Amino acid sequence: MQRKRMLRSLETAWQRLSFCDARPFAKLVLRKSIVGTCCIVILVFVVAPHIAARQGDGAVTSRGDTTAKPSSLFSGAVERPMPTDGGCGCRLDALKLLAAAGETGEARAPESERVSLAERVRRAGDLLAKGDNTRAKEIIHNAVRECETGEGDTRDCSQWMPALKGLDSVVQKAKERIVVTNSVGMRLVRIPASEYMMGSPKQEMDWLRLKFKKVWRPGHKQWFEDELPLHPVRITKPFYLSATETTVAQFREFVKETGHKTDAEKGDGGMIWSDKEQRWAPQKENKWDVVPWKIADNQPVVFVSWNDADAFCRWLSRKEKRKYRLPTEAEWEMACRGGSVWVRYPWGDRLPGDRDSNFAVGNPKLPESLTTVNHGYRHVAPVGSFPSNGFGLHDMSGNVMEWVQDSYDRNYFQESPLEDPQGPSGGTSRVNKGGNFFASPQDDRCAFRGFSGPTMSFWNLGFRVVMEEKDAVTETVAGKSGASEEKTPIPAGNADLPPTEDQGIRLFRQAVYAAQQEQWDNAIQDLEEALKLYEKREDYQWIARVKATLAGIYAERNRTYKSKELYTQALAEFRKIGDTASARLLLARLRELETSPGVRVVEVQKGGLASKAGIVTGDVIIEYGGETGFRVTGFKKLIDEYRHAEQVTLSVVNNDEISTVVVPGGMLGVAVEDIKRPPRPRRPPERERPRDQQRQQRARPARDRR
Repeated sequence: MQRKRMLRSLETAWQRLSFCDARPFAKLVLRKSIVGTCCIVILVFVVAPHIAARQGDGAVTSRGDTTAKPSSLFSGAVERPMPTDGGCGCRLDALKLLAAAGETGEARAPESERVSLAERVRRAGDLLAKGDNTRAKEIIHNAVRECETGEGDTRDCSQWMPALKGLDSVVQKAKERIVVTNSVGMRLVRIPASEYMMGSPKQEMDWLRLKFKKVWRPGHKQWFEDELPLHPVRITKPFYLSATETTVAQFREFVKETGHKTDAEKGDGGMIWSDKEQRWAPQKENKWDVVPWKIADNQPVVFVSWNDADAFCRWLSRKEKRKYRLPTEAEWEMACRGGSVWVRYPWGDRLPGDRDSNFAVGNPKLPESLTTVNHGYRHVAPVGSFPSNGFGLHDMSGNVMEWVQDSYDRNYFQESPLEDPQGPSGGTSRVNKGGNFFASPQDDRCAFRGFSGPTMSFWNLGFRVVMEEKDAVTETVAGKSGASEEKTPIPAGNADLPPTEDQGIRLFRQAVYAAQQEQWDNAIQDLEEALKLYEKREDYQWIARVKATLAGIYAERNRTYKSKELYTQALAEFRKIGDTASARLLLARLRELETSPGVRVVEVQKGGLASKAGIVTGDVIIEYGGETGFRVTGFKKLIDEYRHAEQVTLSVVNNDEISTVVVPGGMLGVAVEDIKRPPRPRRPPERERPRDQQRQQRARPARDRR
C-alpha cells in the first residue's frame, strides 16, 4: 500500500509537470535534493512510460485541455482537473507532491530495506539494555510485522525471527525503568524488591584457583571463603540506587556547602600502593581533590573514608528532604547482579573484555584471555564509561571499590537473616564491594567482599548512595505492595519464595551450611526433604534451586550419573521459568562433568538451520534437546530423534561463552567432530601436602583488599 501511494503521488506530479515548464523545476530539484533527483529519474524512466501507455492519445492534448481519460494505472483512479497555470504555483504543487512521495518512500517503505534486520535486532537489544522499552518494542514489532506479512527479506526473517521473538518476550515481561535526577545531578535508578542467591557456591573457590593459578597464593582461599555459604536473600522494599559512583563535582558541592574536612585531610593523607615499600602507605598531599592523576569533575571521588561517605549522605538527606544512605551489602550485591538470581559479574559469567570493566590490565600472569585486554585507562575512568548492567547501573564492577553500610564479619553469612540483612551489629571494619582499577578480575565479582577501617581512605575506593522510596512498604517478590509499613504476609500456597519461618528455607540453609562443613549425608537428607516440600507447594523456582544444589553435592561425592540427572532436570526447570543466567551456569557445570564436552563444528552449510541460528565454524555444541555429553554418533541419533519436533534447544560454547538458541527439528546442516578432554588432575590428599605448606595455610596472613 505504501508503494502504491508513492506511485500515485509520482503519477499526479508528472501530470502536473506536463503543464509546467519542467526544465527550471528539474534544475531546482537536482540542485537542492538528492531525493528530488531520484524522484525525477523515476518520473522520467518509470512512471511516465506507464502513464503514456495507459492513457494513449487522449491523455493530454494541450495545456488547456482537461478531458484526459482516467488513468487505469491504479484501480479506481478518477479524473483530476489539471491546473491551467503554467507558472510558479504549478511548480510548487508538483514539488509538494514529490516531497510527499519522497517522504512516503524514504521514511516508511524503504526503512526495512535501508536498515538490515540484524542491525534492528542489535538496536533493540541496546535500547532494552538502556531501559528504553518503548522504542525497543516499536522496532521489534515493526520488524516482526514485516516478516509476517512477507515484506521483509525471507532469508533474513528466517534467520532473525527467533531473536526477534525472544526480544519481544523480554519486552513483554520488562517494566519501564524508573530513573530520577536530584538537585546535584545524580541519576538514581529504582531497584525493585526481589530475592536472589547471595555469596558464592563452594565451586567458586575451585574456579578462582584454576582460572588465576599463576597469581594464586595459599592465603587466597581464606580471603575468599568469607563469601560462603551461598544463601537466599530477599529484599522486601524497593529503593533508588545512583547509576554511577559519586563524582568529584558532587562531592565538591557537599564540601563547599558544609566545609567538611575528610579523614584524609585531618590525618596523614590518603593511602596509595607503594611499589618501593610493597605496602599501602599514606601520603599527606593525597586528598579527595588532589590525586595522582589529572582530576576531572566526572571522575569518581576517591580518598574518602566511610565516615566521609556517611556525612555526604546526611547532608544530601537534609538538602533533598529525602532519606539518603549507603546501600547495605545485600542491596548492593543484588543490584550488581542486575536482576539475575546468581551471576558472577554484572555482565555474565565470562571474564571481562575491553568494554566490560576498568580493572588492572597488563599483568602477564592473568588468564590468557585477559593479557590482551586494553580498556584505555591506567587509573580511574569517568563514571559511566562502561556499559550498564540489567538494572541500568554503571561501574558496579571495576573503576573504584565502593563503601557499603555493613560492618564486616567473615562468618556473617552463616547466620544472616533471610529478609533485608543489615550486617552484624558490631565490628571494627566496614565492607567495600566491586573491584577497582588496581585489582585483578578476581575482585570484580559481585560476591567479592573487601573491608577497611571506617577512617581509612584509598586512591581506589569511593561510594554510591541509596535514596529510600517515599512511604516505602514491604513488597512480595511478585511486586505487590502492602498497605502500610508493616510487612505484608505472603500466602502459603502461591508465593515465589516461602516466608522466613517456612520449613523449606530452614532445611535449605541447614543443608548449605552442612555442605560447607563437608557433612554430605546430612546435606543430602535436608535437601531431599526440602525438595519434597517445594514440590508439594509447586514452587518451581525453588525446585530448580534445590535440584541444582543437590546435583553439586552429588558431584562432590563423585556420583556423576546422579549429578548429571539432577543438573539436567534443574536446567529444564530454570528454562521453564525464564531464568537464563542460572541455565547457563548449569550448562557450564554439565560440561565440566561430561567425559565428552560435546562436538566441534568444522563446517556450516550456507542457508541451513545452523547457519540461520548463528552457529559458526569452531563452535562446540554442548547440548541438544536437553541432552549433553554426546559424541558424534550420539549427536546423530539425537538429530534423528528430534527430526519432527517443532522446537529444540541447542546450546553452543565459543571462547567460554555459552549461548542457547531454539531451532526446528531436523538436519542442522553442519559437519562435526569429536573432542577429547584431557583427564582432570585430582587434588592431592591433605596428608601428602608438605608440612610447611599446611602451617602456612593455617596461619591467617595479613591482607588488605585493595
